[in-house]
Amino acid sequence: VVPRLRGLPAGGEARSGHGRDGHAARQLALTQPLPPAPLPAPDPRIARDGVAAVTLEDIRWARCDIKTISLLGNVLLRQAAIDRGAQEAILVRDGEVTEGAASNVFIVDEEGHLLTPPKGPRLLPGITRDLVLELAEAHALPHHERPFSEAALGHAREIWLTSSTKEILPVTRLNGEPVGDGRPGPLWRRMNDIYQAFKAALAP
Repeated sequence: VVPRLRGLPAGGEARSGHGRDGHAARQLALTQPLPPAPLPAPDPRIARDGVAAVTLEDIRWARCDIKTISLLGNVLLRQAAIDRGAQEAILVRDGEVTEGAASNVFIVDEEGHLLTPPKGPRLLPGITRDLVLELAEAHALPHHERPFSEAALGHAREIWLTSSTKEILPVTRLNGEPVGDGRPGPLWRRMNDIYQAFKAALAP
């Protein structure tokens, strides 16, 4: 059984750690047991067809690396993508790709290298993003954390979205146009096999 923790601040000043009355700030932590659940199997339709995404201007605030409950911008952008028949919005700020509305973004560039934007205030780095980079390193797949433009996104051989719930999704349609040959690419297939093997090895 895995406990789920939730912390609630109780009348404290975040910067000083003290309440307005001079007393130390207090926090309340609630736990709830969660029974272990079986790991979900990948959707075979994803491997066959991939998913669609659209690019949208990143309208969020300047500290997207802070995980807060203020995710209205993300919600609005993802809904805008859904309204356009896509599963995710890939966000662009000042001509550079930042992340997805609810995911991190990878591309396979024209040289066959795996790229993802570096950590910084413009994106919230995910656990799956970091794991994909670790697996790429472990299996000698050329990869880099560096900025790339919206134009580079449009010329990419492959586009991936990563998150804990999505795992690694291949984007096969961007703004209504095919990515590569319009099917999940060979590097995605290899990484997905590596990822699924890693996940299976963790199962009890």
